[in-house]
Amino acid sequence: MHIKSYLFSLGSKKITQASLPVILAATLSACGDGNGNGGNLTTAQAKAASPQAQAQSPAPQAAAVPPGLYFSEVAANYRGTAGVSWVEVFNNSPAAIHLNDYRLRANGLDNASKALSANPVTFDLPKIDIPAGGYFVLAGKSSTYLKDTGKSAYILASVAPQPPATGSNRTYLPYWTDKAGFVELVTVADSKTVDFVRFGSEAAKPTTAAAWNGDNVAAFPVLPNFVSARTLDPLDNFDRSIVRLSSDFRASAGKSDWTLVQFPTPGGPNDVPAGTVDSDNDGIPDTAKVAGGKFAGLDLYSLGARKGQKDLFIQVDYMTSTDPALSPRKEALQKVVAAFQAHNTQVHFDAGNLFNAALAPADFNLSGDVSRAQVFDKCTNTPDDPQDVNCGSLYQYSSGSLDVRRKPVFRYMLMASSQKSDGSSGSSGIAELPGNKFLVTLGKWGFSGLDLTVQKYKNLLINYQAGTIMHEFGHTIGLHHGGFEDANYKPNYFSIMNYLYQLDGLPTNPKGMGPTQRWYRTINTTNHVAVPGYAADTMPSSALDDGPMTNSFRIDYSNGSGANLNEASLLESDNIGRGHDAGAYGDWNYDGVQQAKRYRMDLNGSGAGILSDNDDWSKLQLVLNSHSDPLPGSAQSKASSRTASLPVLGTLVKEDAPPASLLRDLANMRSAR
Repeated sequence: MHIKSYLFSLGSKKITQASLPVILAATLSACGDGNGNGGNLTTAQAKAASPQAQAQSPAPQAAAVPPGLYFSEVAANYRGTAGVSWVEVFNNSPAAIHLNDYRLRANGLDNASKALSANPVTFDLPKIDIPAGGYFVLAGKSSTYLKDTGKSAYILASVAPQPPATGSNRTYLPYWTDKAGFVELVTVADSKTVDFVRFGSEAAKPTTAAAWNGDNVAAFPVLPNFVSARTLDPLDNFDRSIVRLSSDFRASAGKSDWTLVQFPTPGGPNDVPAGTVDSDNDGIPDTAKVAGGKFAGLDLYSLGARKGQKDLFIQVDYMTSTDPALSPRKEALQKVVAAFQAHNTQVHFDAGNLFNAALAPADFNLSGDVSRAQVFDKCTNTPDDPQDVNCGSLYQYSSGSLDVRRKPVFRYMLMASSQKSDGSSGSSGIAELPGNKFLVTLGKWGFSGLDLTVQKYKNLLINYQAGTIMHEFGHTIGLHHGGFEDANYKPNYFSIMNYLYQLDGLPTNPKGMGPTQRWYRTINTTNHVAVPGYAADTMPSSALDDGPMTNSFRIDYSNGSGANLNEASLLESDNIGRGHDAGAYGDWNYDGVQQAKRYRMDLNGSGAGILSDNDDWSKLQLVLNSHSDPLPGSAQSKASSRTASLPVLGTLVKEDAPPASLLRDLANMRSAR
């Protein structure tokens, strides 16, 4: 099998309309509940959701600032023309403001050619009312796959730019970099400047001359080892921003209004102070991990975040279906949580009201009485897959469901049916490597019609879900199928990331015959070869000790303690390099006899070489972007910050289809009822 890795391709299409619209992504948050519900809670739902976890921080006390619409946050764009810029506005008034009474003015980037506009471009804004004290995020819509509307506060709207000087029409995105840029709000009625900010080496002037005084805000700091990469969703870019702090909101039309922060808070109050550190290196500031602390108005402490532990939040959406594989099992989520807890890392799943109608972190509800169910779609894929344009996109769901305030700290998981255009069974998932989104697709594998009151069948569903969720999640935090490499099927890489163990689990005792059993099953079902006791394609999962039909099924990442396997000089008594019990050995040539002499064999089809284990747990990339790195002169020491190259969002890993014998086993279980 070969790993299929892809690069995001935004696939801009030629538009033939006489007037090309420029598309902005707009996110309204003050109307929502802070957990992705877009202000659509019923009265009963609002009462069910915990006020402590749902309430947004109060609007800034800005008595000295005239009421009106202001910029409150401008994000850096370290990715240049491969990235997309975003900005937040704030309604500092006691009444709602019509956003479409204003226009946004900025430099423009041609979304197709990535050429810069010769002059600033003016963008119409969507017809949205921003409530009193409300925040709203605007970003270029770089991909047609981003969902236009959703139940969350994330709203996409089409707007039209002023045509460039040539008179031709192009699709422009508002654009700036980390080194220079400006944004301006002007009124539709009389084209007067309402607000303006300029930073770095930018020389553009406001429409109304008095709208800016003195020097520019400083350029964003240079980030060491930053790797430029395209992000499909512009609101996934949380590297640095300049903000008007909620605790000290000013509007003097000068650089003193603005503070550089390393933890952007899109769509909510700018409530994370400058210089705040992330001592746990999980991407969440320490100030949000204490009682009373907030992050963009969200109470992460009430949801379980604590100083001294790494915290990982995952929103779980799932498609409505009679196929039980599409709905997350509580036991499967608990297995993932337990695996991370053993390493002082707390995974916080949010499946909405699936297991409990009230907000209850122990029942994986971080939203209150809010459903995370999505309408069934027979096929779901990713934008770069050309097989069927009628398939849904992971990015449509994530952009339409995940509240923008959650995006800096939450990953997104969608449990869907199939990736294949005809809706038939296939690959178990797709994940960004690294990134913040992953897809689990176990639909049509054969769990429909299986008697799940029978414990072994129930175990099978739970364990297949648990192994696949932890596998796909592992990709998003930087793990390959070989840990540090793409080489798969390494017997000594004792990790759920390895296809040897993803669905069949890790044997409780790595010194016994458990690893060899999994090796037999892989050779038997994937390579279609007879192994001791079984003709080709006949070895069932029930033959495995601690297998997926048992209660002792185990999932984990590797600790790296396995010794190397030299394929040019294999010694079966080495087993998987973690010792061996009496009578246990690695039967890599599957002849049923322990070889006393060394021999040569290519175990995983990559050519005879050295197969190495990997210490997964020490190498996890928990921070989505660069905001955990210290600001120049901050109290956080360089020694405690991440010094490796920053994650590159853009690579996708698509899993191989399961062996036909696995699906046949499930069919036989159904017929045995």
